[in-house]
Amino acid sequence: MLDNSPVRSSFCDDEDFLELIEMFVDGIEEKKAILREASADQVEELKVLSHQMKGASAGYGFEALSQLAADLETACKAEDRDEIERQKEIILNHMDRIVH
Repeated sequence: MLDNSPVRSSFCDDEDFLELIEMFVDGIEEKKAILREASADQVEELKVLSHQMKGASAGYGFEALSQLAADLETACKAEDRDEIERQKEIILNHMDRIVH
């Protein structure tokens, strides 16, 4: 069963980070659209996107998203189409729950 609880940055209580977190969260919609449209056959594109998300997410305090992006990147490196699709669904569910 998928979790539906809101996801917030671990830095959300730090006033100095709020504007940066908002900018990151605002960019999530574009990344979700790319993930939804990309097929498991677009391994290289998904690998690059997941690698970028892995680093950026951790930097903005979204550690769980960073780990999920790492899992997707691993599936891409293995070129495991079924696992790529599974990881895409997991990460998209998580991204749908991200709030400022």
